[in-house]
Amino acid sequence: MRIAFSTLPAAGHLNPTLALARTVRERGHDVFFLGVADCEPAVRAAGFEFRPFAERQFPAGSRREWEAKLSRLHGLAGIRFTRDRFIDIFEAVVAEAGPVLRQGRADGLVADEAAVGFTLVAAQAGLPIVHIANALPIYQCDCVPPPIAGWAYRPDLLGRLRNRIGNAAVRQFLRPFRARVAQHSRRMGIAFDSRDFHAPFSRLARIAQLPPAFDFPNPELPPWFHYTGPFHDGLGREETPFPWDLLTGAPLIYASMGTVQNGAEHVFRTIADACAGLDCQLVMSLGENVSLAAVGALPGDCIAVARAPQLDLLRRATLCITHAGLNTALESLSKGVPMVAIPVTNDQPAVAARIAYTGTGVVVPYRRLSRPRLRHAVQQVLSEPRYRERARDLQRAIAAGRGLDRAAEIIEASFTGGPG
Repeated sequence: MRIAFSTLPAAGHLNPTLALARTVRERGHDVFFLGVADCEPAVRAAGFEFRPFAERQFPAGSRREWEAKLSRLHGLAGIRFTRDRFIDIFEAVVAEAGPVLRQGRADGLVADEAAVGFTLVAAQAGLPIVHIANALPIYQCDCVPPPIAGWAYRPDLLGRLRNRIGNAAVRQFLRPFRARVAQHSRRMGIAFDSRDFHAPFSRLARIAQLPPAFDFPNPELPPWFHYTGPFHDGLGREETPFPWDLLTGAPLIYASMGTVQNGAEHVFRTIADACAGLDCQLVMSLGENVSLAAVGALPGDCIAVARAPQLDLLRRATLCITHAGLNTALESLSKGVPMVAIPVTNDQPAVAARIAYTGTGVVVPYRRLSRPRLRHAVQQVLSEPRYRERARDLQRAIAAGRGLDRAAEIIEASFTGGPG
């Protein structure tokens, strides 16, 4: 079977999709990618055929420009920026991806649900489509908060009412996006119920790399929704130099604000100040949007680098300080490492709420970040064994879930009609 994959060029989407594509290929299928130019280097490095589209609208380097802008935003401003970029991507997909997909002669399409334009393109081409959620799934029901809300889980009537109001606010916020989807579906002659929030998503299969043990209880999910577990195989990442000889042997705290929401120098300085004087050593990965010079001199035995070998450091870590991006959270839990979360925008507050709900860490909201508050959270997680115990519980659940294998099985069954 020949299967097309497509995702966004951001590392948090591209890396897990490549891992899933590798697993599908290992099951004997012919896999190729279609995407914007910034996806090409990683796709070709993984040994996949790549077919570009929207090369004029999104030339090589566009991702870097987007991430530099988003890195300085937080809260609603960051969500609005992301929504507008998703509209741009949607327009590019429906305008240019169809011929590229047909020329690839695929038997089925696996698409990131953040790029919902592929639903229309696949329908027009007569292809079955499966959606994957690399971030929190874009799903609405009254029993859980919206996937951008940092609310605690409440199963009572007041909790459900709050969720309903929040979901209505999200639908209103996404009206410009939903209007584009309805407009293009009419133009393309595709049956589409614009009143159904979930209409743009596959009814064949929606696969979340979220393990069920790391989510709120949700009995309202449809039968075509599948939890699996992280799409992580530890492969395909560039070798990252690191000064291992500078590690002192003290308990290691690893801190990263991800590859996108990492443009605020004061956050890194606050992390360093909060960890100074503890019986630990801090390693901070700053990313591409903040320079070492901008952060300035840091106290203690802190090691600050532009890029770090995250998986290798998490294997040694006692604690991870994170922006609560889903991939970093899942990589931490896969290694049994508890977290202190500083969510910034998009789905990060909702991921942080799941960290709190599962007891695998403590949350310090971005707007309330201070040295005393962060230091207290770090000391709490380090001193109370229950956080590491719960992280190790999740580690065992993730290992038992066989996320990549299970997701590949569902994709195969969806396109062949076999048991999934």
